[in-house]
Amino acid sequence: MHGKILLTGGLGNLGSWVTVSLCEAGYDVYVLTRKENQRIKNCKYHVIEADITNLEDLSKKLSESFDYCIHMASYNEFFEVDYAKQALKINALGTRNLLEVLVQNNIKKFIYLSTIHVYGKVEGIVNENDALCPQNDYATTHLFAEYYVKQFGETHQLDYTILRLSNSYGAPKFYKSSKWYLVLNDLVKSVYETQSIVLKTNGNGSRDFIWMGDVVEVLQKLLNCDCQGVYNLSSMKNYKIIEIAQMVQFEYEKRYTQKVDIIINNKDTMIYKNMFIDNTKLQNKINFRIHQCFSKEIHNIFDLLEGKE
Repeated sequence: MHGKILLTGGLGNLGSWVTVSLCEAGYDVYVLTRKENQRIKNCKYHVIEADITNLEDLSKKLSESFDYCIHMASYNEFFEVDYAKQALKINALGTRNLLEVLVQNNIKKFIYLSTIHVYGKVEGIVNENDALCPQNDYATTHLFAEYYVKQFGETHQLDYTILRLSNSYGAPKFYKSSKWYLVLNDLVKSVYETQSIVLKTNGNGSRDFIWMGDVVEVLQKLLNCDCQGVYNLSSMKNYKIIEIAQMVQFEYEKRYTQKVDIIINNKDTMIYKNMFIDNTKLQNKINFRIHQCFSKEIHNIFDLLEGKE
């Protein structure tokens, strides 16, 4: 065993990838979740059901000590009613509660997955020295959480790493995922169900997309690395939404031998700006490769949809 590790959000879209990887690597994995609604097949891990917004509940459930914690639990469904309040409770206060309990039990390493949205920028090069100016509750509450992590780093000598993650992609581990609205998932599911690809925009908006397999590799390396501080985690490569749609179109037509059209929103006349997320600081700390796995993950999502029963 490589040690005892706590994963919050370990059954989530990215979290389930991390859980599988660390189980395979030989870690003693504990997944913290509010409620276990699904189980990852062929993966041995323990489940702790607890509400991170409830300090008393968390203290009872996390009475034992852990070597590491990767904190991925967050409330990202910005389209839900009362999002601002829930995001503040879960993303910010929940992170503080978790830190308070874990430092009492002498946690050795704490990794927090934040977001590049804390910068609030939409164009130009973004690095860790840039000013922070979040533009929405999702970003603001993640920034609050970052401050709590830094606070405990100062007051309790907590060994921490904060990762500001760009857009990760990869097939969900469960059909009943709550993240079908994510770009790649949404486009693949849409073409599978309707035999068409309809974009809400003109498709020219671009984002930095990083494969979840690469995120997992970085997290594993950080567990045993002296990497105190804040780092961008990105692929340093942008893709336009229309380019992602064209990949989905190509793989669908090849797999199902059926033509599909991409319909863009011609009413969207916005001129989208480009933003380049620099990950040089992290690359200088640990050695990791970036892989382009859109084709593979598109087919993995089709496989999931075909076997959803």
